Amino acid sequence: MKKSVLALLCSVLLLSACTTSTIHQLSKDSGSLKLKQASVLNPTLVERINDLTFNLQNNKNDANVFSSGVSIYLALAMSAHGASGETYKQFIDLLAPGMTDQKAWLEELRTLQGNLNASSPTQISLTNSIWMRDTFAKDVKQTFLTRNSDYFGALIAALDFADPQAVKDINNWVSKNTHQLIEKAVENIDPSTMMFLINTIYFKAEWKDKFDANDTVDALFHGKTDTSVKFMNRTGEYSYFENDQYQAVLLPYSDGNTGMVVVLGKNETAPIISTDTFKVLLDGMKSKSVELELPRVNIDTKEKLNDKLIALGLRDAFAIADFSELAANRDLYIDEVLHKAKLIIDEKGTEAAAMTVVTVKETSIHVGDVKMIVDRPFQIFIVDLKNKLILFNGIIQKVSN
Repeated sequence: MKKSVLALLCSVLLLSACTTSTIHQLSKDSGSLKLKQASVLNPTLVERINDLTFNLQNNKNDANVFSSGVSIYLALAMSAHGASGETYKQFIDLLAPGMTDQKAWLEELRTLQGNLNASSPTQISLTNSIWMRDTFAKDVKQTFLTRNSDYFGALIAALDFADPQAVKDINNWVSKNTHQLIEKAVENIDPSTMMFLINTIYFKAEWKDKFDANDTVDALFHGKTDTSVKFMNRTGEYSYFENDQYQAVLLPYSDGNTGMVVVLGKNETAPIISTDTFKVLLDGMKSKSVELELPRVNIDTKEKLNDKLIALGLRDAFAIADFSELAANRDLYIDEVLHKAKLIIDEKGTEAAAMTVVTVKETSIHVGDVKMIVDRPFQIFIVDLKNKLILFNGIIQKVSN
């Protein structure tokens, strides 16, 4: 007979001094959902995730922007199933407008994760985890744990948050599941912190047509200041789109199902495009012989998403929250939604990772034919082309490689 998640938590409580690997072995799930056969994604869910991706994106400063809307969406969806009343309604209005069937939404989310995790030879790996304070674990509702176990494959663990080892355990899990691209999710744990809900996504793919390293040369990238960086060069047949505002090229990965869309504005600033524009761009691409110059990229980004999410309508979760579906008789709220991401582009392909951590606290008070030289700020999208789902997106303002 399978142990329940609650029984596993009890085991964890008895072994709170154990190593991270022991705690992981006690959990019912590894953190990742698998499908034996990839399923077709619901186009409406794809549209919702892409909408969130664009709604959270901005270009108001000269910093690099790179993130995964998929990671943010899943971390918020995990949290949503602990909410009730107006708080839950605000989650739904943001993540799944018009959705009234919670079970149907959960099934869509499970299919999404299983579909992406089944990718090959491109590696796409989605993982989820819930880490809670050991003294708080007894109050967490079984229904909340079961939903996150069944539909997110979440690894669930209770730790002594007062022990410095807890920070190491959480960060080790994130580092492992992002292949060391992201080392830290948590710096320290405040006494009022009751839970962390974490999603990670990792992506690695080789180009269908690799760049020859012998053709890589030094050239200037014209950002806020001109910087000499390594530029990869290749002329070949690519899907290409151009209008009076920007050029766009699709660089396919070896699996044929994923690719990187590079969008270059006709002026000195990175273009800002909408969901509808992205669809037009992707559908309007035609095969062209493109003489492409693309910089190597190696960037890290970090962003606290609280203000953006509040502006999008998720107000109560950060203040007067109702998380009664997570735990009864506890005054809980989201203190922070933190997103970190890393992107590496080189001659062989692309490696990318992102992590979203939702911190839940308790308070006593509620609170060729064409030429494309990518030598200035540009926008990118790593796309599941079969479903037209944006896995990662970014605005590259400056380049280091």
